[in-house]
Amino acid sequence: AAWIRFRPGKYPLTSGLVVVQSRAMAGLVAAAASPHAREAATNISVSQHCVLTAGTSSQDHQNHCGRRAEHVDCCDFAEMDACTVRKATRFSTMVSTCSTTTVDWQSGVEESGEDSDSDCDGSLAGQVWLLSQEPGGSRKVQEALEVAPSDMAREALAEELHGHVAKAMRCPHANHVLQKCIAVMRPESLQFIVDELSAREGLVVHAAKHRYACRVVQHTLSKCSASQTAGLVEALLREASFLACHAIGHHTIVQLLARGTEDQHYRLVRVIERNMRCISLSPPGAAVIHAALDSAAAQDKLWISRAVLQDSEVLLSLARRRQGNLAVVHILQTLQDREHEQACHLLVQHMEELRSFKRGRVVAGRVASASRPSA
Repeated sequence: AAWIRFRPGKYPLTSGLVVVQSRAMAGLVAAAASPHAREAATNISVSQHCVLTAGTSSQDHQNHCGRRAEHVDCCDFAEMDACTVRKATRFSTMVSTCSTTTVDWQSGVEESGEDSDSDCDGSLAGQVWLLSQEPGGSRKVQEALEVAPSDMAREALAEELHGHVAKAMRCPHANHVLQKCIAVMRPESLQFIVDELSAREGLVVHAAKHRYACRVVQHTLSKCSASQTAGLVEALLREASFLACHAIGHHTIVQLLARGTEDQHYRLVRVIERNMRCISLSPPGAAVIHAALDSAAAQDKLWISRAVLQDSEVLLSLARRRQGNLAVVHILQTLQDREHEQACHLLVQHMEELRSFKRGRVVAGRVASASRPSA
């Protein structure tokens, strides 16, 4: 039996979407594509049928036509062919539609290809958001932002992204356009990003946990002034204990610890101190503890160190992990007298275990060197 099989993904659009696996059906498809040729297609099918079945027995005729009737009448083929033509018409219509779409698409690509070189140096007005969502278009917009002759020209390009920030920062291509805007534009020109991140409650927190949007959040906090981002930071601080334990969100907390204001840093240290066990035992928690100790004031370091010392499991967990071992070294340098001895004694009890870990050997060596003078 003649049939048509779709092969999605097998061939590019330019090579066609339908594979016709029968010469007879191919002829019917081609004929049925034109309403004026249906009668001719029927006549072709009739003549083919008559030639194939001429001089054959009833049994052979049944085998050829696939009929199971006791008496086969050759006039029955007309009904069969009419059905075949109807099916072929449906497929031909589909082929015609796909072919038209393909031709339109190809012509669009050719037209865009012809103008691509000129657009790189010309205006992208009206196309910025559309292009930003595609790999090649994203690079094109980024280049235009970088080579724009003035801040006003960059702002004119970025204006087309207004209202699309929430979607753009989650797009694998458009997020790079936003990052380029942040890199080359003035902080006051980036207010539209801050406003759209603040427009919906919880949006900035969700963005900080997204693998693409987190970059936009971090670069915005880094580039814009503290007064501009105060609302964003406040929303992040309310969820600081949760973000500190998140595989992606903890990077934003680390940035706030490194670049936040004195008040923001103080509040973050209090959050870490109160949630020490939960944060430090989470996979990314060691990086947060290390960042807090690395950038904290002397008094803040002491509070964090004492919070770690209160839970032996927390201390040992940090000592075995990447960045956690550096946090433990900070703790040993911060604690004094009896508290320092208590921390060293706890680590000495688990010296063999620490030496079995690559990161733990750093702590074991520091503890061994600290205990030699007393020996």
